Amino acid sequence: MMCPTERHPDLPSDFDDLFRRATGSNAYGWQRALAREPRPPSVVAVPTGSGKTAALILAWLFQTLVEGRGPRRLVYALPMRTLVEQTADVALGARNRLGLTPEELPIHILMGGAPQSDWRERPERPQILLGTIDMLLSRALNRGYAESRFQWPVAFGLLNADCRWVLDEVQLMGPARATTAQLDGLRHKVGAALPCQTTWVSATVDREALVTVDRPELGPVLTLPPSDRDGPLAPRLEAVKRVARLDFSSIPQAARPKALAEAVLDQHTVGTRTLVVFNTVARARATAQALRRAAAKVDQAPSIVLLHSRFRPVERAARMTEALAEPEGKSGTIVVATQVVEAGVDMSSRTLVTELAPFSSVVQRLGRCNRAGEFEVADVLWADPGALGEGDAARKSAAPYPPADLDATRQALLDLEGQSLSPTALGGLDVPESREEAAVLRRRDLLDLFDTSPDLSGLDVDVAPFIRDDDERDVSVFFREVEDLAARRLENEPRPESDELVRVPLAELSKDRSCWRLDHVEGVWLRTPYREIPPGAEVLLAAGQGGYSEMEGWNPGAKSLVPVTPRRAAAPLDGFGRDRLTEALPCEISAHLHDVAEECHALAAALVLSDRWRQVLHAAGALHDVGKAHPVFQRTLLRTIDEPDAADRLWAKGGAGGGRHERPYFRHELASALALEAIDGQFAMPEARVLISYLVAAHHGKVRLSIRPAPDEEPPPGAGPGVRFALGIVDGDRIPAVSTPLGELPAVELDLSPMELGGDASWTDRAVGLRDQSALGPFRLAFLEALLRVADWRASARERQTGA
Repeated sequence: MMCPTERHPDLPSDFDDLFRRATGSNAYGWQRALAREPRPPSVVAVPTGSGKTAALILAWLFQTLVEGRGPRRLVYALPMRTLVEQTADVALGARNRLGLTPEELPIHILMGGAPQSDWRERPERPQILLGTIDMLLSRALNRGYAESRFQWPVAFGLLNADCRWVLDEVQLMGPARATTAQLDGLRHKVGAALPCQTTWVSATVDREALVTVDRPELGPVLTLPPSDRDGPLAPRLEAVKRVARLDFSSIPQAARPKALAEAVLDQHTVGTRTLVVFNTVARARATAQALRRAAAKVDQAPSIVLLHSRFRPVERAARMTEALAEPEGKSGTIVVATQVVEAGVDMSSRTLVTELAPFSSVVQRLGRCNRAGEFEVADVLWADPGALGEGDAARKSAAPYPPADLDATRQALLDLEGQSLSPTALGGLDVPESREEAAVLRRRDLLDLFDTSPDLSGLDVDVAPFIRDDDERDVSVFFREVEDLAARRLENEPRPESDELVRVPLAELSKDRSCWRLDHVEGVWLRTPYREIPPGAEVLLAAGQGGYSEMEGWNPGAKSLVPVTPRRAAAPLDGFGRDRLTEALPCEISAHLHDVAEECHALAAALVLSDRWRQVLHAAGALHDVGKAHPVFQRTLLRTIDEPDAADRLWAKGGAGGGRHERPYFRHELASALALEAIDGQFAMPEARVLISYLVAAHHGKVRLSIRPAPDEEPPPGAGPGVRFALGIVDGDRIPAVSTPLGELPAVELDLSPMELGGDASWTDRAVGLRDQSALGPFRLAFLEALLRVADWRASARERQTGA
């Protein structure tokens, strides 16, 4: 059962009325069925052009805001950024036409470099999250790409509870198909804090790939009813798309861009749009260059637009605008693209030219030709390279697809020569495709991923095999002006903004290029050999070394200076030893503990959590910062507070300019947890003392399953020989009495013996016990972590505004 959500009084109570107001069109029968089902189907399998995006968004919105029965978060995942942006346009348009405000229905886009705090700060309110599959799924696996490791558990906790996951265009998601199915199954087996739902969507979904070891049944499948096929969708389903072959089998690879450019210009119908689709960015780029050279020699040359996924957001939006614009004058437009147009892009062409691809991909590309039946006849031309066969040469030529799949498509298209490939005709075809053996996420992998501690070797459990194929593993690169290309450290460069980032293949970084990667321990950019950069990382590149142009996007062979995107704000770096001490006005510990406990109570009530969880969260909020009474923390803050009796009070927050702690890597939350350990749970809820201590320690994401010194941490001055120390805490440190909402916590002496492995006092053993507890488990534990951190953020924000 879903947690009830507050119904919106100004929305139509009937789905047909809501759909009409949101879109200006009447709902199809399948869209109406989607909204009225008690639970969403596992699979939505309807043809392209059937209104999937609007239906999936509005069905959730109707169930959540009108009927009060849906999960609070709609998590809408897509394979490419271009599709995310177009889906965002649909969601924003629907919100505006329904008269909802951004406060009533927040819509957040999760892509590399975009701020992530907003969506996490209101988990009790309905909201829409849109993002690429790698950004969303990596967060659901506790390894958020382009996100600070210390923020990973928050997204992990929230994205595995109270969500409806929609995996759209799943045929393009590779290993993510099986991973999302396994996650869905594991949430049911291990237990989620609040129920999650998952729906996979595609006109060509591979249903067998969604049946996995921990999710052995497919579940309900929603398809078009006869009333839709024979009714308003009929013109789309019967649109004529006449197929013909372009024979390139005798043309060498190096000469094909020029030959294809000439063929495309010859087949292009003036005043219309021609779409040319390639399997790789390199071939698309080479053919676009050849087209521009050839078009320059003809009168009334069509506009040439190159469109692929390797652009920065601003340039990508400009190219997409050019591609979608109505063809100008008599010349028209030729759009040269990659798989970015295969799905979700509301583009139609009079002529479609495509490389061989797996037949499911060809079907998706056909959805961009004569999309609404606007032409009496449209042409589909396929470039025939000849039979590929087997061997290394065949694999290289067919990449990124298996040669056998392309040969199967080739034979099917040869058999269909001269026929129409309308959606109705395609529905009766069955062309075999191979299925790559993907890495399977198992329970043991999930438990391993729960631990976010920095590995001493600098390595983490790699989630890339669960998300992308080997040849699709990307990094987010951005360009900055760097004078010294050999510099080991770049300390004054803030994290990138979303407008700076471009996703590029990890394999296209090289030894000839200087690369810097964020070091999460020191909070600086460290020069890193390209072979040591993991998938999903943010990588700083020197603008002077080239690699990008505004018209062609990422091009590793480009040598000209890359224009650097102006930065609007400096996003702070987050390192293991950094404490954000100067973001609030002075605030005493007792007041801050009261504020956070109050926020915990409000959050738990809004989410209708059990009484036990409410009490645990309230206690953790009331005690989470008692460790700030430690003399090291107080001396740092007192440097920033100019009040006569400042030294006689205990402070949680100070003013500006305090600098770093005198003990490097000092973590006040470890001091808080050890203070609670010292009183052995005799302060609040003794039966939950291990859970409360864990939540208190974990509320910055830096102390979770283990207690150990930071890399290169030395014993603080004055520490005796052989004494235990970790994260700026030394055995025997004392904390004075602290006033809390639960009463006065007595003065205590800190004992670091829990950092030792083994035995009843072992911190690691007890934390792992919480993770593996059947009544708790990794999803519920992370959810509680997330709620405490959200309460802390919200209380701190209020204190900054009020000066409390």
